[in-house]
Amino acid sequence: MEVNEVAGRLLRRYWLVLLLSVALPTIAMAAFVQKQHATYTAHARILASAETPRAQAEAAALVSQVQALATSQDLIATALSDVKVSRRADKVAADVTVSGLGSSAVVDLAYTDRDPGTARRVTGALAKAVTKKLDDVRIGGLPEVLKSVDDQLADLAAKRAPIAAEAQANPKDPVAQNRLAGIDRLISDLSADRNRLSEDAAGVGHTSVLTAPLTPDQADPKGLPAKLAIAAIVGLALGLILAGVNETVRPAVSGAPRVGRLLDVPVLGAVKPDPTALADVGRRIRLAARRAGVSTVVLVRDNRAKLAPELVDRVEAAALRPDPVNGRLAIPIDSRELLDGPGETTRPIVLPTQADGRLAVLTKTENNSGKPSRLHRVCALDELDPNAETEKIGVVLLVGGSTRVASVDVVRDLLAASGWPLLGVLGDMR
Repeated sequence: MEVNEVAGRLLRRYWLVLLLSVALPTIAMAAFVQKQHATYTAHARILASAETPRAQAEAAALVSQVQALATSQDLIATALSDVKVSRRADKVAADVTVSGLGSSAVVDLAYTDRDPGTARRVTGALAKAVTKKLDDVRIGGLPEVLKSVDDQLADLAAKRAPIAAEAQANPKDPVAQNRLAGIDRLISDLSADRNRLSEDAAGVGHTSVLTAPLTPDQADPKGLPAKLAIAAIVGLALGLILAGVNETVRPAVSGAPRVGRLLDVPVLGAVKPDPTALADVGRRIRLAARRAGVSTVVLVRDNRAKLAPELVDRVEAAALRPDPVNGRLAIPIDSRELLDGPGETTRPIVLPTQADGRLAVLTKTENNSGKPSRLHRVCALDELDPNAETEKIGVVLLVGGSTRVASVDVVRDLLAASGWPLLGVLGDMR
């Protein structure tokens, strides 16, 4: 099956399903978005490191570190307590967004809330808590180590005073002088260690808040066009899935050409209001009947529905008479009169008017040569007289826009049971 046939089949059979599958989710999404509360987002810029990242991976690692701290519930609870905001920590964590600014060490921290003032306060508290936590993580236990060194230096200074006094009182006592030199050496070493630790702490650098959050004056965009497009695409996909499932469970073929190829018979045309097209259909039926050597054509619909008498009369009138002549008035006659009877040489029949208001007239020409025409009747299957079933009968199948494979199998069963030939397929354009 070609792509254009698939598209045409979907539009003919499932246009309402596809329309509803696209319209309903789109309308529901529009109503949902309109009912959503307006939200406000406050932004703060944080310098996450004193050193510039040397690669994009290092910058991404800084962003991930800030995001992990900013979304931790204990840190959020502390920040909410500092600004006295009543919010659930897990809800706040879901509304926190952290993003990097290129490959720099600057990170954007944002929080979204229904109240613009609350958004600003919570964002500021989170930024301060994150910077403090980053400093604590990087420095580690260095402040405690420095405090311990300072305590040791104070203790050594207290011990040095009596030793220095004793060494000064006994300048020639080597023991006193050695004790004073030993404690001075310890004090010197500890002082050097403290200076080195202080330099290391200064080299680590400190994080800071570069830009304090401001109160947002405009609500965040709701993204209605993008959401509507997503809803329409999802709805269309669901509609196509439904159509595919239905085609799998109840397979069908679309149009008269496909049915004709399936049954290996020609397409005789389509029943249209245009008298010219109808006359062409009648001509094709006559040719097919003459080739098959049948005298009666039985019209059968693909869905086994009953044929309208008007439709049968129109097809019979077109099959038993030549092309229409426009603009001629005539008195209608019985369209089922046999052509091999005596009478006038020409008898007209009036068909429905065309679009321009003119009457289309089919004329019937008598065969005065005495040789009867092969085709003398067109009828529906339920109109066929049981006494006439012994005649030479051919079948013409009328199909609509879509025909189920099960209906085609029923037609095959009818042909196999009756032994009648299938002359062709006729499209019903109603």
